[in-house]
Amino acid sequence: MESRKNRLSPLLAIAAGYALIMVTLWSRRPAQRWLFWIDASFFFCAAVVAFHKQSFAFPRLDFSLVVIAAGAALAGGLVLVAAELGTLHGLFGTRRPLLHAGMYLIWAIVQQWIQQAFFFVRLERVLHRGLLASFTTAVLFGLAHLPNPVLAPLTFLGGWLLSELYRRYRSMLPLGIAHGLVGLAIAISVPDHIHHHMRVGLGYLLYRG
Repeated sequence: MESRKNRLSPLLAIAAGYALIMVTLWSRRPAQRWLFWIDASFFFCAAVVAFHKQSFAFPRLDFSLVVIAAGAALAGGLVLVAAELGTLHGLFGTRRPLLHAGMYLIWAIVQQWIQQAFFFVRLERVLHRGLLASFTTAVLFGLAHLPNPVLAPLTFLGGWLLSELYRRYRSMLPLGIAHGLVGLAIAISVPDHIHHHMRVGLGYLLYRG
């Protein structure tokens, strides 16, 4: 009975969190704005509860340097290829690109917390198999980026890799920074008419370039 309860609680949290995300992504404004703040409140409360249950530890320096350097190298490679192909362009819709990039890096770290500290750790408790949990987390992450033909496959593959790294090293911050660097590189390297300014869900379908 206790084992059943231990599985039911994380399953309900996973279902509730993912449903909130998907409903928000596939809603129109202004309802989407209200749903966003509901989502933010839900995950903020989950973060507060997790903070009280778990002890905080700084990420390992060697792991952080390797992951961030790898992310920077991949991002740099994408930018160089885009420059060679002539598809390199500025960030959309901002007159202060450095501020925009900084905010995106913070958002990437938040996404990694949601992916790893919320979804992955609960799937790991339910499935009892780390590799399957990381794969399932990546599937959820990729599906949340549909119907974007660039972000959906990349977030599945990248999400699987990052979940595997989290499973082994339990360090989320460097993963978020690497995620942010690569995401910014994709934003300025892939033409906007393909990734629709990095939009997903209904926003991707309603895009008018």
